[in-house]
Amino acid sequence: MLRLRATPLVACVVAGLSVHVICSPRASAQTSSVTAGGNMEIDFNEELPVSYSSFVGAYFIDVELIHDPGAGPMIQRFETPTTDTNNRILLDAAQPAPQLVWGDYRIAETSPGGPPISEPVHGWYAEIMTEGWEWVLPDDPGFPSSIPLDDPLITRDDVPHPASFPAPGAEPHEFWVEFPPVNPGETLGIHKALLWVGTTGNSIWGDDLLDDGTPFNESLISVWAHPTVPEPSTWAMLLLGAIFCAALRRR
Repeated sequence: MLRLRATPLVACVVAGLSVHVICSPRASAQTSSVTAGGNMEIDFNEELPVSYSSFVGAYFIDVELIHDPGAGPMIQRFETPTTDTNNRILLDAAQPAPQLVWGDYRIAETSPGGPPISEPVHGWYAEIMTEGWEWVLPDDPGFPSSIPLDDPLITRDDVPHPASFPAPGAEPHEFWVEFPPVNPGETLGIHKALLWVGTTGNSIWGDDLLDDGTPFNESLISVWAHPTVPEPSTWAMLLLGAIFCAALRRR
């Protein structure tokens, strides 16, 4: 498992208006809950600002997830990496440096004697909405040391969990994976990294400037995260159905 689990650190995870100081990636202290689902027709559901731990040089997410398939995505706002003196870390696309993202999502448990608060999670889709950023996954040959070799992509209660990719043709800024269900009361771990690759006209991230000197806000990296989204084949059938209905209306 990842060696960071035994390393004391302080990482702030912010949800809504509450700020929680966490002494480790899996702290026992209570953290806020977020609700998210796979309804792609909803623009957003809840925002989750995510702080950068300069002490470790990584992002940590530690929240209770209420999985409602009818809800919209979770909007994750990753702050720009900073040093321990709160100075921006400038990232150069010519020298790419992955920024580790360690996510722990505790699936909300069933209410005593009542209906479940959450449904099991059996997949995850995360799309980086900020241009110039891509995902790096464990075992990426281009960055063999960015994530420890013994750190799996998906865990369930800290145990390696099998995973498959239903959309191998996904773009580099898309993360799409399926796995056996992670049930309410269990913790879903997702381990990957954010990578700045730059855009045409912007090679440096963190200076709030484009290459030509034009001011450009580089304070946040926006990610939309959907737990358990429809499979690609399901989306294709929905699209065909929509086209068929549109044709009938035209007739």
